Amino acid sequence: DPRLFPFDVSATWDEKGRVVLDGHVGYEENRASLLEYLNGLGFEDIEDRIEVLPSKSLGEKRFGFVRASRTFSFDRPSGKRTVVTDCLLGAPLCLLKEADDEFILCQGVEGYIGYVAGKNIQRVGREDFARYQAEAQVRVRRDFLTPEGLLVPMGARLKFLKQEESTVVAELPAGGKITIPASSCEVRDGKPGARIERVIENASKMLGAKYVWGGNTAKGIDCSGLVQIAFAAEGIHLARDAGQQAYLGWLTATRENRDGLRRGDILYFLGKNGKISHTALYVGDGRYLEAVRPVVRYTSFNPESDEYDAHRAAAFCFAKRLLD
Repeated sequence: DPRLFPFDVSATWDEKGRVVLDGHVGYEENRASLLEYLNGLGFEDIEDRIEVLPSKSLGEKRFGFVRASRTFSFDRPSGKRTVVTDCLLGAPLCLLKEADDEFILCQGVEGYIGYVAGKNIQRVGREDFARYQAEAQVRVRRDFLTPEGLLVPMGARLKFLKQEESTVVAELPAGGKITIPASSCEVRDGKPGARIERVIENASKMLGAKYVWGGNTAKGIDCSGLVQIAFAAEGIHLARDAGQQAYLGWLTATRENRDGLRRGDILYFLGKNGKISHTALYVGDGRYLEAVRPVVRYTSFNPESDEYDAHRAAAFCFAKRLLD
C-alpha cells in the first residue's frame, strides 16, 4: 500500500539492452523482492539504481514537526496531485527524501507517506525529535486563535511548558510560546495509562501458550491474535490480521529510529516479500511479547540480551500507538 510504504520505481532500457531501475523504496525488502520478481520473469541483466529511504542526502536533520497551523501532504510534489492527509500544527514527521519542488517526502503521524512543503516543517535532529515527544504534551481540543493571528487547530500537539490558573503555556515547534485557555486543551504526561498496562497484563497471560495459526486462546494463538485479544479484553476491538491492524494508531517508531517506543506500542515486522507479516506488543526496555513457533515468548532488540533475535530485529518496520 503506497499510503504506508514509499515505492516509486521506473524501468527503462539502456543502450546495452539492460533494464535500468531508478527511483526509491522504503525498505530493503521491497527492493530485493522487486529484483527477485524481475529475475523470475527472465530479466537478469539489471542495473539497480534504486534508493532505499531515508535518503542519506537529508543529513542529520531527518526529522521534523509541522510549524504551520496545518499543511497538506500530497501524493506527488507537483503537477496533478491528490491530497493524502492534512498534517496539523506540532505533528511529528519522519523525513524520507527531498524533492525538486521545495517539497519533502515524509511519513506522518498516521504512518501515511506524502510530500509536505518544506517551509512548513521545523527540521530537527534525532535527539531533539525524541526529547520533544517524550516530554509532556498539550493536546488542543478546540480551535484557538492566538493574538498574533495563528490558528491552533483542534488536534494540534504541542510541547507543554507550564500550567497556570486558567491557562496552559505551550511551546511551538519553531520555538515561540503561546498561552492557551485550559478549557481548550488537555495536558498529557506521556506515560502509559492504566488501560495500556491492563492490555500488557492481558497479553502476558498468554506467555508460553502454543503457537497455532489463526488461534485466539491460551490453547493456541498466533501473532495478530495475541495483539487482538490483549486489546479486546480491554474493550478495544482490532482487525484480525497484522496487515490490517497496521493502519490503526499513530506512528511512534520506524526502522531508522526506535527512540519513541513506549510500553503498549504495537510492533510490525516485514516478511521477505516486503509486506507486513508479523506483529508483537512492546513491553519496555527493548523487550516485546510475541507469538511465534513453538510458543509465546519475550524477545529483545538488545544484542546483549539472551532474548535477542537478530532476524526479528532486522525485520522491524514501524510501531503504532493506540492508547495514551
